[in-house]
This record gives sequence, C-alpha cells and structure tokens, in this order.
Amino acid sequence: MTLQVNIVTAFATLLTAIILALVSFAYVKNAGSVLDLTERFVERVAVSGINSTVALLDPVATHVEASAKLAAVDEGRARDGSLFPYLMTLLDNTPQLQSIYFAFETDGLFLQAFPIPPGTAKFGANDNAPPAGAEYALRVVDHKGGGYSDVWTYVKRDGTVLGSETSNTLNYDHRTRGWYKEVVAKRGLIWTDLVVFTSNRQPGIAAAYPIITKDGRVIGATAANISTKQMSDFLAGLNLGKSGIGLIVDETNQLIAYPDSTKAVRQDGLALSLVKAQELKDARISDAFAAYRANPAKIVRFVSERRAFLASFSELPAEFGKKWLLGVIVLEDDFVGVLKENTRDIVVIGLLLMVMGMVGMTVLSRWISKPLASLTGEIRKIQKFDLEGPIAIYALVREVNEVIDSLNMMKRALRTFGKFVPRDLVRDLVASGRPIELGGHDRTLTVMFTDIADFTGLSERMEAGELLVHVSRHLDAIASCIGQEDGTVDKYIGDAVMAFWGAPNWCEDHALRACSAALRAKKIQLALNAEWAAHDLPTMFVRIGLHTANVIVGNIGSDQRMSYTAVGDGVNVASRLEGVNKLYGTQICVSKAVLTAAGESVLARPLDMVAVKGRVAGEMIYELMALRHGPTELLATAEELELCRATEAAFNAYAARQWDVAMANYTRLAELAPADKLPGIFIARCRHYMAEPPPTDWNGVHHMQSK
Repeated sequence: MTLQVNIVTAFATLLTAIILALVSFAYVKNAGSVLDLTERFVERVAVSGINSTVALLDPVATHVEASAKLAAVDEGRARDGSLFPYLMTLLDNTPQLQSIYFAFETDGLFLQAFPIPPGTAKFGANDNAPPAGAEYALRVVDHKGGGYSDVWTYVKRDGTVLGSETSNTLNYDHRTRGWYKEVVAKRGLIWTDLVVFTSNRQPGIAAAYPIITKDGRVIGATAANISTKQMSDFLAGLNLGKSGIGLIVDETNQLIAYPDSTKAVRQDGLALSLVKAQELKDARISDAFAAYRANPAKIVRFVSERRAFLASFSELPAEFGKKWLLGVIVLEDDFVGVLKENTRDIVVIGLLLMVMGMVGMTVLSRWISKPLASLTGEIRKIQKFDLEGPIAIYALVREVNEVIDSLNMMKRALRTFGKFVPRDLVRDLVASGRPIELGGHDRTLTVMFTDIADFTGLSERMEAGELLVHVSRHLDAIASCIGQEDGTVDKYIGDAVMAFWGAPNWCEDHALRACSAALRAKKIQLALNAEWAAHDLPTMFVRIGLHTANVIVGNIGSDQRMSYTAVGDGVNVASRLEGVNKLYGTQICVSKAVLTAAGESVLARPLDMVAVKGRVAGEMIYELMALRHGPTELLATAEELELCRATEAAFNAYAARQWDVAMANYTRLAELAPADKLPGIFIARCRHYMAEPPPTDWNGVHHMQSK
C-alpha cells in the first residue's frame, strides 16, 4: 500500500483505541521526556567540557615533550637562545600558552619565551609598558658564578630587538621549585597544581617534561604555562540557562576554573591562594557537591532553596595525573518550565483537534507523502555526491521540513567537507557508506611542492589583510592549475602548496600531468605578476619541486582528526627539490624519476647530480622547461630547445671531467642566457677542479647543506 493509504488506515484504526489513554498519559510522558532530554544535554555539555579541556591541555603536553627531546639532542642551541624562534613558533601555533621555557640543572640557566598580547599595558620583570611593536618577551635567568642575572628582551616576530630590561628582585631559581623537583624525580611528563607564575604573577598550571641525555642523565626540564583564565572563559561561554553554572575543582574542592575568574583566586597583595567551592557561598554549588558525594552517579538531581536542579560531575582523563572534576549544574525550569506549561496546553487542545483531524487526514496524508517521495530522489542525488543547489521542497508537516532542512545542512556540510579533502574521495565514501578509518597503502605518486620566494619580504611590504588577499589569489591560481590536470591538493602550508597525482584515483600519466600543472602554474603566475605590476602591487616568484616515488597515501592522524595525505621519503625529496631552486636560480626543479615516468613529452635541462639535505645518495635533477608534445601554450620555444641542448652539452663535459670543455660550454651558455645563474656555478666548480682535481672515485654528487 502507498504511504497515504497506510497513514489514513492506521490513524482511523488506532485513534479510537488510544485517544483516552493518550490524553491521560501525554503530560507525564512528555514531561519525563523533556527531563530526559535535559539530562542528555547536561551530559553532552559535560563531555564537551572535558573534550575542550583536553584539547586545551593535550597540545601543550606534546609541545613540551618534543621541546625537551630537542634540547636533549642539541643542548648547546637550547642553552644559547638559538631555539627562541622555535619557541615563538610554538607560542604562535598554541594560543593557550602563557609561556614556554627551558630550565637547566648545573648552572640554573633558565630561558623563557612569552607572547605579548596586543594592548598590554604592563609586562615583564618591572611591570612596565613593553616597547611599542613588541610581540614577544625573551627572558634569560642565569646563576653563573653564584650571581643572579635576569634579563628580559623584547622583540618583534622577525627577531628584531626593540628593548630590554633587567630585574634582580624576583630572584627566581627553578631548581628550588616543587615542579622542577617533581619532574626530575618522575623523569616523565607532569602537570602541576595551580601555581603563581613568577613572570607575570598570575595563577595557572604548567606541563613539564625532563631533558634526558642519551646516557640517561637529567640535565634540566622543559615546561609551558597555561593561565587558568582560559578555562574560566570557556566555562563562562557555556549556555546553561539563566541559573546554570560550570566549574572545575581538584580533589579538595579547590577551584581550578570558574566562570567569573576573579572569584577563582583570592589575592592578598602579591600573594595568591586558591578558593574552595564551598567558600563561594553559593547554595546550589554546595548542595550539588553534597548530593554528588552522597550518591556519586553520572547525573544527580537535587533541590536547593526549593528549586530542582540537575548536576553532572566528570573526571578528567587519568593520563593528566590530576583528579580534577568538571561540574555542570542547571536549573530544571530553565529548560523544562515553559515546556511543561506548553505540554499541558497541548494535551487539552489536542483532544479537540484530534476529533477534527479525521476529516482532514486524507488530504494531509497526501501532503505528507508527496514531499517524502520527492526527498527519496534528493537522497539518491546525495548518494551520488550531486550537491548542487538546495532541496527546494516544502511540506506542511514540521518534522518533514526538519528532515528537508537537515538534508540541506548535510549538503552544505558535504560541500564544505569537499573543500578540505579530495572530492573524489568524498564521493567514494558517501556512495559506499563506509566509515572513515585510519590507514594507508603504498602507491607510486608524483608529488609537488610550491613556495613563494622571499615571502618574508613580501609580508613586510603589505598590510596583513592585503597580504591575505594577495596570497589567496596566488594559491587559487596554483590550485586551479592542479585541478585542471586532475591533481589532488593535499594541503596549504602558509604560502606553500603540497599536491600529488595518482591518488585517490589512479592515473597512468601522473608524472606528465604534474609537469603540465607546474608549467601552467608558471605561466599563470606570470600573468598575475603582469596584472599586479600594472597596479603597483608586489609580484611573486613561485618555486616548484616535483618528484615521483613510492609513498604511503591514505587517512593519517588520530581518531579525533585525520587527514588524507601522502607521507614518506619521496614526499621529503619533493619538498627539498623545491628548495633546490634557490641555489640554481631555477623555477621548476624535477627529479630524474619524474622525467622517466613522464616520458619524451617533457623538455628539461640537466642541472646537477645532488644529494639533498638529509640524504646520502645522489640523484640527477633537472629544470623543467616546457612540453615537447601537448597543449600549444605549454610547448617549447626555439630558445628553450637551444638552452636545453647547450646545457646538456656543458653538463656532459663536466661529468666527464673535461673541465676546459665544460667551462667553454658554460661560458657560451652564459652568453646565450645572461640572467641564467647556472653557468656561473659550474664555471667556478670547473676552475676549482682544474686547480684541485677531485679523487678518482668522484661521482659528481654535490651534497646540499641546506633545504
């Protein structure tokens, strides 16, 4: 039977039998359901609070452990301040950090980096206003020779020093502090109790990890501070009704975070002390804790000042080593008061409307079934990942409209999701119904890395907003070239792009497509530069590296967040080849593996036999010039053909140790292309080898010392 016939038949049959029971049962059931939904809401808020707290703390622990291991590997750089740029990068990428620091055992050396929030009026050792434009403060405490030195240096993001000050009043020695003794004794990650940071006299917590040398000695520790105000601000942002509240306490009921952060800590001059939950003199909080201690259930219901409340108490994960408790307290009537009144009214009105409903049920059932039938076709389109346009269906039934709205939201979400991962991958996942899982597989891909030359200089010449628009146009142009050749944009790394060909959908000519995309990117950037130059805007020079290799491609990350990407040595080589362009003054550097896979359709000239940084084995690299066969706009010119021929002749003589012949050929190449940087490099090498011939086992490999 059709849906319409089913609706009418069922309604007519059941109405008489259930109407009396429904009227008497509706109020109690609806009120209970609303309370149940409220309990679920409280549980979800508690889970969200735990997850948000973990998300705030977990990256800090990761950064602290990584920094400690870095200091253990290169103690000298950690001690002399060379790692301050690295610490500033961590502060940029982890906004919850108040500071991060290295602390050493032998001489009490202490190096700390702070971000300076815009508009800060007082900062540093002496509570003075920081220098104008200062973005970071770099602090070095030294106890060398039994003395005490505490120097604060204020710098910009690029490292420019704007001023400094000293303080001999704080007299800070981390070796006497409890956190340092604990992390040294534990030899692993610790989280401190609430402490007062000496640097800014604010309360907070810290994560610390020991610096352990290869021979097992603890030479110091790395730690990072987080102000509890950020957790308090999160609690203040929770929507818990008019009388709801959230708080975090430790095992002794001392407040770690509270919506009004000014009440979380008691201040007496410069001395700070914790406030216990019961000291807030808030009856609902005291009664909530009493109810929970009496019955430690997931959700507790209690009465405070003749009002009914719900409370949820959840412990933070055990791996943090702190028995912190997140409490969420809500007033029942904030959520169900109006609904209870509405439910009573609905029950009364429903008795009258249901009598009249039989008459209009036949017509209404058709109105219900028609949009549902149309929705079936729309769902089939979604299964095929056809997401263009909204679902233009309207129904008179609210639930059906909610389904339509939900499907429209799902289409928008899938369209958005498709901007972050390969569209073909999303289509396959939607069509198959399979869950997204971690995992990858071996596949031979061609990987591309692009980067803008002298981006730092460009960013200094433009305002932040203009720079964002400028770079976005460049990235959009690069992405369009990649998409035109069916490539997959893996990620944007600042001003750089990583892409690959051959996944998720395999293509035999992945190397040729990558070469075509690189050449298109070169041409489109020239067009953009011409446009920008006409409007007195800065131009860009894009460098590109291509490498073909067997890599791991798939969903990589964690259960909470994953990325469809490629990893492996081949990806690293592609990144290094992009950087090789800086040395040889080229724009598109490719490996021999790319030329082998692309075939005779590409035109490239030999550059050198190099071992990129991080590798021992040498590999022949080339500059991609044009295509021999393919789209007209990418075909080689006579000048490019001659340039490739001349370069090949010169390099062959160089590889054969014919220094004088190679010098002559590279000299002619310099005359042919005066702006070419390559001839000068090899002329200098030839002169060197003529004066000091290489050993007999010389294989021509040039070892790169930089990325």
